[in-house]
Amino acid sequence: MSENVQSIPSPHFFPKWTNLLRFLILGLALGAGIFLNEQGFLGSRLQYLSPFKIQQVKIISEWPLTISEVQSWLPILEGKSLLQVKPEEIIFSLKQRPWIEHVTIKKQYPDRLWIEVETKRPRALSVIKGIAYFIDPNGNVIEKARPRILKSLDVPFLTVSTDHAKWNISSILTMTEQFKTISHAKYSISQIILGNYPYFKIFLDNPKLEVLLNIENWESQSRILESLLLDPPSQIGQPQRINLIFPKKAVVSIHN
Repeated sequence: MSENVQSIPSPHFFPKWTNLLRFLILGLALGAGIFLNEQGFLGSRLQYLSPFKIQQVKIISEWPLTISEVQSWLPILEGKSLLQVKPEEIIFSLKQRPWIEHVTIKKQYPDRLWIEVETKRPRALSVIKGIAYFIDPNGNVIEKARPRILKSLDVPFLTVSTDHAKWNISSILTMTEQFKTISHAKYSISQIILGNYPYFKIFLDNPKLEVLLNIENWESQSRILESLLLDPPSQIGQPQRINLIFPKKAVVSIHN
């Protein structure tokens, strides 16, 4: 006589799957909520429902900005829902401040917010209406020169004597960076004077030297300049003035 045997599920089998299903549904619901909020569909309605209250705001900042300076420019974020934070608004607000070049914001669920600030690199000082300003690599003003920052910088003074509209300040500042490579850091530029386009002067320190240049043939004359700076002719000694405004020619003077 045969018997029909039926297997009876373990009483622990369904609860395990039930719990897994609950977590899955909860995860999908939270993920959907985050997505919809980031897309702007839920607006302020999630502030009462979200468990993602910010407990810590971590700020990373480059010189010369301090963490306290950056923090003073931020709204109150602790206690606010991560779902409520709109990175684009914070980024826009911070980039209105001096020195800030780039901002990265990262939400770290469940309760942290990271804000990283990259700063502009000053390339020169320029006097505008009697006030000294820091100038960035694009030739734009960063802010007024502050003594605390000046002490830590070695940047040249930039003066535009004539033909303001013709000069590309960004190209000139790029040239000064290339000059550091050419001179192998033996010289530092203390001043740049932009005269009648395309002629300009740079004044060097340690030892002092004046170099006259033509922006139109600067690159082709760079090798001649490198040779004169690093290995000046022994018969004239250390030059005090080098004229490189003419193509393939250098006029070297030992007296100004």
